[in-house]
Order: sequence, then structure tokens, then C-alpha cells
Amino acid sequence: MTLVQAFSIGEKEVISLVGGGGKTTLLYALGRELSALRCGTILTTTTKILEPEPSPFFRQFLSPELSAVKKWVTEHIHRHQCLLLARGRLPNGKLEGICPEWVEELFCVDGVSTIVNEADGSAGRPLKAPRDGEPVIPDNTTLLVPVMGIDGMGCPLNEERVFRSAIASRLLNLPIGSTVTEDAIVRLMMEWIKRGPAGARIVPLINKVDIPGGLEKAQKLARYLLSVDPTRIRRVVLGQLQQLPAVKGVMPG
Repeated sequence: MTLVQAFSIGEKEVISLVGGGGKTTLLYALGRELSALRCGTILTTTTKILEPEPSPFFRQFLSPELSAVKKWVTEHIHRHQCLLLARGRLPNGKLEGICPEWVEELFCVDGVSTIVNEADGSAGRPLKAPRDGEPVIPDNTTLLVPVMGIDGMGCPLNEERVFRSAIASRLLNLPIGSTVTEDAIVRLMMEWIKRGPAGARIVPLINKVDIPGGLEKAQKLARYLLSVDPTRIRRVVLGQLQQLPAVKGVMPG
């Protein structure tokens, strides 16, 4: 099963990736799959991401002006399978994200079929707690993908494993250093979900299920997630994004 199949991605989608580590890898993995199927895919961020190495599967354009970005997209969307957009380069080597309102404007450009947006950063940790103003999710998001690493289950609640662990401690009412339980992970995931647009489909991704015992833990966690909010969580994808095939299973709602 491909990622496109696992997430049931349609012909016209705005996909926002939130939560823990693996979002940037998922961004490019989805871009490769979608670009092999059709033209009109845009990859972007409303936060910041590391600038990728040049690749034949996408063309990159940076500009702080929406008008320039829309003009460039209009000229290139029918000629290239996948476009990567950002506002510019930051001194730390990352790309500066676009405004969420730009996503709505770009989605209306003729020929654009799918926009995949990384909506927050997690510094590579398997789990993350959102601060005020996070994530930066465009209002026209149709598919929200909360990401978490199964290697976060059973780990200590500290900054090494949980990005913004102090915020997580307050949200979960758990002391720093306590064990991150299945319940704690689900509660963190629900923090991301409730910040998404009301009409968006919710399909979480549990990543790194290839670690010893990971698939069994992920299946149990997925069942818990599906029971917590069965009306909004349509399915849970189980995977590992570092090698193919990325999808190791889908738990239906």
C-alpha cells in the first residue's frame, strides 16, 4: 500500500502535517508519490524546514511576495510534477515558511491539485506539545495528519524525547521525568487534532513501527485513538518513513 492509498488522498487536497518527528520526511515522500501520479503538487511549510538537496523530482522557488509566487506557480505548475515553495532562506539554513493565507490563494491557481504543508516543527523528537499559536494550519486544510513516533511510548517526559516537554507537563498534569504512557500520547495527539479545521479529515500516522515491538505497540495505540474520537479520526496509518515500503498497516475506524 502506498502513502497516497493509506491516507485516501483525493484529486484535490490541502494536507497539513503536525505533531512529532517525521513530518519533513513524510512531506517529501508524499511529494514523490503524488508527482509520479499527476502534475500539480506543491510542497511547502507554514513554519520552517531544512532546505533540501537539489532533486530532479521538484523545482524550488523562494520569494517573500505572494504575487511573485503565484506568477511562478502559474508558469511552472503544468510543466513540472512537483513544486517546493517558501518565502526565503534563514541564517540557520532553513527555509522560511509561507503565510497560511497563501495556501488558500495558491490552491485556487489553475492546475494545482494537492498542497502538502508542514505546519509545525518538532526538532526531530518523536513527540511534541504545541505552544500557543501552533500549529499554523491553513483554514482550507482537507486532511490533517498528526505524526508521532512509537519510540516515544514508555520514554521519560523530558526534552530529549518530547519537544516542549515543560508545556507537555502542564497539559498532561504529569511531572517532568515521568513515564510517557499510552494515555499521555493520546492526550497529546488530541491537542493537535482540536487545533485543526472542523471540516478536515483526521488520519494520524504512527511512525517508526519497525523498532522491536513497535508494530504491536502501534496497533494497540491506534485502537485507543480510534475509540477516543471515532467521528473525526477516520483511520490510523502505521509506518516507518526511512525505507520502502513506508506503510506497514492501516487501522480502520
